[in-house]
Amino acid sequence: MAGYLFDTNIWSHAFDGETFVTSRIQKLKNSQIYLSSVVWGEVVFGAKSNTHFNFDEYKKFIYSNNPLILPIDEHVAEMFGALKAVIFNIKSVRTLRTKSGRASLLKNPISAKEMGIDENDLWLAAQAIAYNLILITNDRMRNILQFAPKELKYKIWQ
Repeated sequence: MAGYLFDTNIWSHAFDGETFVTSRIQKLKNSQIYLSSVVWGEVVFGAKSNTHFNFDEYKKFIYSNNPLILPIDEHVAEMFGALKAVIFNIKSVRTLRTKSGRASLLKNPISAKEMGIDENDLWLAAQAIAYNLILITNDRMRNILQFAPKELKYKIWQ
């Protein structure tokens, strides 16, 4: 697969007409753009939690770009778990990396915030790797980008 996977913030900036995004999207018109089911979930949450948000207009805008929707499948889930394990093994406190520490995570899981990541960004990175896509974001995703395998291709649009 070849193409571009847009983070939620890229779709939002494009919808708002931000030229630093819209001009770059225009250059990708001959490329395939993908819409993550994770991003779509974030959009629906934003629409349902904000009565002033025009979801129908936003949905029309996104679909005018003809994205292919990417689901979370077994391959993506394996990539997610592997990437999260790498970050966990580097960013978690040492006591959690023991056998008893890992067992304690069943009762009190370590939060993504404690590892310095956003779970949804991790899912996007896993999809980009699994499908060999270029992840386009406006976030830094510092820990994800730092510890991801070299197969993760990304661009930060600012």
